Amino acid sequence: MKEMDSTALQFTLKFYNLLSCISFFSKPEMMPFVSCRMVRLTLEHGVCQDSVFGFTMFATVLCQQCNLPTPVIREACRVGKAVMPLLKRFDSSEIMPSVYGCYYGFVAVHTEPLQLCADNLRKGFKVGISAGESAIVAFYNSIHLIRTALLGGQNLSTLLKEVDYHLELMTRFSIKISMSYISAYRETISTLIDRGQSTGSQNRITKNVEKTMASNAVYAQRCNETIYVNKALQSFWLGYSQRCHHYSKKVLEMHLVGRHNKLMILFYAALNAFRGIKNNNGSGSQFLKVKTLYKDAISALRSAAELSPWNFSNKVHLLEAELHSFERRYEEAKSSYAAAITSSCTSGYVHEHGLACELAGRHYKKIGEAQTALDFFQRSKQCYIRWGSQMKVESIIRQMENVASPIRHEAK
Repeated sequence: MKEMDSTALQFTLKFYNLLSCISFFSKPEMMPFVSCRMVRLTLEHGVCQDSVFGFTMFATVLCQQCNLPTPVIREACRVGKAVMPLLKRFDSSEIMPSVYGCYYGFVAVHTEPLQLCADNLRKGFKVGISAGESAIVAFYNSIHLIRTALLGGQNLSTLLKEVDYHLELMTRFSIKISMSYISAYRETISTLIDRGQSTGSQNRITKNVEKTMASNAVYAQRCNETIYVNKALQSFWLGYSQRCHHYSKKVLEMHLVGRHNKLMILFYAALNAFRGIKNNNGSGSQFLKVKTLYKDAISALRSAAELSPWNFSNKVHLLEAELHSFERRYEEAKSSYAAAITSSCTSGYVHEHGLACELAGRHYKKIGEAQTALDFFQRSKQCYIRWGSQMKVESIIRQMENVASPIRHEAK
């Protein structure tokens, strides 16, 4: 494609670039029109560096939609990936942070390994922060980096140090709006490590941010989405079924919830529903009917797995295993648990590897195979140690003791 030779049109695209960023927090319904206009000008008059952002934003708008079919998302991801090499044709240091933030934060998470997305978002942050004038865009990469690294299973202690580094820089540069997002993830990371006992939760939501949330309904909803997602994740890993259901429902009912956030919450909400109906106190009746939620989750995740088996196959296998176990189809359950464990190990998702081993252990405990259950709990414990979650390690130790005590009693 030829390069755009009109300086006026180049400035027009730069204006649309800024307009799309503003629209994200004020009038998101304008983003499709802005991105389409940028793409059309590029196709008619040639490419410039802001054209790369225009195509990436176009792909982002599509990938954020929860109701579009998989083929459309696949094509959007292809568009986003196809324009990335164009960065080499221009001075990428100026445009790279915003392009990386959009592509690896919203688009590539549907097709590329989350670990790769986190690495590239880290590059986008470093380039942005070194450029000075791109500091705001750099911290836009920060938000996606921390989220993606957390969901990708990065070691929690290492990630916590990285979060505190980003928060320190946000304070230094007075980027107060981003703090509310990062603080929500910090609370989750701290909770997962040791319930926040020694890592300490920091409240960075300042009065200025609260004032912005009060005056900007879109920004408030995006902040609330991040808060609810994190509350749902915390509740799931802590084993608080009712609380997880409460926050998951809030996320799934939100109008502006992103496609990837919805996929992740559907996964954890469906697993939580199986946990809820197993409660002995009858609280399971307060939950959505498990098969209805399972149907929604498995359908969405199977479609997602078509785009990225690396990111989603293990989740599909684990949900299938829980359904088989719930319906007493024990041989199918064993096969699906094994597939979930193998898939999560291959993809490097140590936290979900541990989760699959933990749920497999609970299944074998239920069907009376105590020694096999202990073996799976031991594997789960090792995964959680590598993840850096002392909270989950202690939970597994308690579950192992509950299984081992009857064995010791019978041995006597």
